[in-house]
Amino acid sequence: MAGSTPTIIDSYLKDQFEPGAVPKLVNEDHVFLDGMNTNERGGGRQLIVPFIDKNAQGLGATRVDSQTASATAIGGNFGGSDWNIPWGDYFATVLIGDKAMAVSASDMTSFLRDKKEEVESLYRAWGDTFEAYLLRDSGHSLGTFTISTGVCTMTNVADIKNIERGMLLQASANDGTLTTDSLLGSGSIGYVWKVNYNTGVFTVATSDANAVAGTAGTPSSWTGTMHAFRASDFGGTTTPNFICDTFGGWCPAADPTETNFRGVDRRVDVVRRAGVRLVAGDVTGLGLEDRIKMLLTKMGAVGQPAKRVLVHDTQWLALANSYEARGQRPIDGKVGTGSYTGLKMATARGTVEIYGSPHMPVTSVYAYDPKAIKFKTVDGFPKVLNGDGMQMLRLATADTYEFRLVSYPAYYHKEPNAVGRCPLLAP
Repeated sequence: MAGSTPTIIDSYLKDQFEPGAVPKLVNEDHVFLDGMNTNERGGGRQLIVPFIDKNAQGLGATRVDSQTASATAIGGNFGGSDWNIPWGDYFATVLIGDKAMAVSASDMTSFLRDKKEEVESLYRAWGDTFEAYLLRDSGHSLGTFTISTGVCTMTNVADIKNIERGMLLQASANDGTLTTDSLLGSGSIGYVWKVNYNTGVFTVATSDANAVAGTAGTPSSWTGTMHAFRASDFGGTTTPNFICDTFGGWCPAADPTETNFRGVDRRVDVVRRAGVRLVAGDVTGLGLEDRIKMLLTKMGAVGQPAKRVLVHDTQWLALANSYEARGQRPIDGKVGTGSYTGLKMATARGTVEIYGSPHMPVTSVYAYDPKAIKFKTVDGFPKVLNGDGMQMLRLATADTYEFRLVSYPAYYHKEPNAVGRCPLLAP
């Protein structure tokens, strides 16, 4: 019986994770992912997306003036360019020991149920990770924290949502969005073995053995207020491991200054190439509701009207309380395959629905038209690595099997001027 166990498990996994089950596991309770079609496919060495962002300007009150304008290098024809978006890489693994399979042969049903739950948890962690990454900046920071003898305290308690026991973390004094950003301690690792989601505190050890023993410790050079990153996911340095672009990369908090973003100079038309934004000076003294209204108004005036707003759950609750104090009530909405409660806000360009996500940065609000945001993969989000026909692969150096997930994703804003953001005060 034990000799046939890998085949039994492989067949079981194929039967359990039929087409359709995986997207639900990945997108369940992830409002941003759930609102996109993560099943879209692409190909080629990179994803090429053309766009037009300028009309021909050969107009004038006289024919001569219209001809003069049409003859200029910039004004004569419609204008645009091509986004050149690379495919990223992301991987996930569950290990299944041969000995564990052998000793479970007499109770294979219980063993299979346990492995099914383990694989499902990997899919759920995949969804959590991408919801958090897509809603943040290109550095993939999970939030900022301070440390004292291995005990770490998040700056914003809400960011503890991004930390899990068993994570391997790295830290940087920077958010990882610049090529000059670097990791502390040459990438020293913190092994998370304790988390308190009530207080926003987690504890790390300096080795796997110390984590098992419950011995807290401070990894090399971790000091001050730091950004936390899942090991290998840091977006800084000149050669980061590229996963995919993010909302914050395509619609940064400040007007972009780089000359080349995915093959395009965004400085020449910031709104149409990098989105609409309000900065702190634009909204000084304004509360949550007024900041959202001002962002929506600006988008309707200089960009395209938003259809959806996304805030952190705590900000959504504050807004709901404000509505209810005035006798208004939230209205149920439907997004993708999941149902979420949406608040409605009236604007001059139509009604906008406001949703909450626990993975949103608590000090930001995003507004967008869902049609403007695209997510594609080469062949699955995620796909099981089974090119040889087997769901499980044998490790070369151990008596262990792997269940592997992989994806080659690309995220982009098809119409950047239909996307916007604004800073919020921490609740």
